[in-house]
Amino acid sequence: MSDMTKIYKASDYIKGLLQEKKDVKAQYEVSELVTKEISYENGDFSLFRTLFDNEVTIKVIADKKKGQTSTNSFDEAVLKETFENALLSAESGTADDCFDIAPKNEKEEFLLGDLEPDVDKLMQRAREFADDVEANFKNILVMKMIFQHVRKDTLYRNTSGSEDTVHFGSYAFLFEYAGNDGKNTAGISFAQVEFKDLDTPLMELGRIRKDLEEAEQSIYPKPVEGKFEGKVIFTPACFKMGLYCCGGIALSDSVIIDKASLWSDKLGEKVASEKLNITVSPWDERIVEGEVYTEDGFRSKDFELITDGVLKSYFTTLYGANKAGVERALNTSKAIVVEPGEITFEEMIKSVDKGLLVGMISCGMPGVNGELSGVAKNAFYIENGEIKHAVSETMVSFNVVKMLNDIVSLSKEVVCDGSSVIPYACVDHITISGK
Repeated sequence: MSDMTKIYKASDYIKGLLQEKKDVKAQYEVSELVTKEISYENGDFSLFRTLFDNEVTIKVIADKKKGQTSTNSFDEAVLKETFENALLSAESGTADDCFDIAPKNEKEEFLLGDLEPDVDKLMQRAREFADDVEANFKNILVMKMIFQHVRKDTLYRNTSGSEDTVHFGSYAFLFEYAGNDGKNTAGISFAQVEFKDLDTPLMELGRIRKDLEEAEQSIYPKPVEGKFEGKVIFTPACFKMGLYCCGGIALSDSVIIDKASLWSDKLGEKVASEKLNITVSPWDERIVEGEVYTEDGFRSKDFELITDGVLKSYFTTLYGANKAGVERALNTSKAIVVEPGEITFEEMIKSVDKGLLVGMISCGMPGVNGELSGVAKNAFYIENGEIKHAVSETMVSFNVVKMLNDIVSLSKEVVCDGSSVIPYACVDHITISGK
């Protein structure tokens, strides 16, 4: 167990400052992070280092106004200034009766993940991965690889009397690469996976092997001819981004409060294909970091978001719930878990007469109307159930919220990247525009 002395000392100092402000509600987190990092650049392991960081976040509610500040210092003078800045931030805000914090939780300590890193084995896995890429992916140009173990110890308190201690440790792998045959280069791609232990070779995590194969195949793209409406198979990473977009423009506080969402007043109603089942599940064993408490200080619980296409919850915080007169979400994490479908990825490909496999879309954030148009990246043309070639200069257009009603199928396979569990999704009625 780590030495929590500095964390408790900083937290106790903030607690003392708050005791002088009897009319202020507050919550505050004090954390220490230790990151052990191995870097690989230009064909060699170039750096091993240990990084130490502090994090302090203070949120206050004073005179029905909310303020928040943060710092990376445990120095008492800095902590006092940070606290005073939080109060000043609240002073400049707008009073609202709906601001609040969670009631008291019973004091608890949580130990999550692999707290003590096996640096030797991490180095072994890193070399194994680098050797695998060099031996089996001749047309992959590696820009950068970073292998990490992060240990984070946090003390959370609020003026309701809650006190949670969280010790968390996990590994992460960040990879920047491109398809390259010495003359031609595909677009730069990125992969990031979080994982709890070192039991599995890195090449088998997430979708890394498939991503590398597709990067090699993307060196010689061709444009799609004409404009047509067809089916698009979204990779798990791309489908995940679509779901996050939906969360932002259809489920978050602002749009639910303003009733600007396409899903306003739709709780209990069908908003998507009956094939779609989504939970937000920070306690799922496949989720690495998870969430112990919400941003308002409630103990986090998994919840149903969409069940058989029916909307079960919004993403509302305590403030949003109070303001809109709805139930708050039982967690504020992004741990989306989508139930798999009934066909394999290969069967899904065979079901497409004319369309695309899309790994990423280069676009801006859609507005609340959900309309999205962007360039298909890491994408392949499908015809008569076969992947024909990588594509270039190809646009896709659709409504990111309404598309959930047009899901044709979800794959049996799911990709677990440590922060989500997502299948492939085949969606109909997507406008595809080539040359």
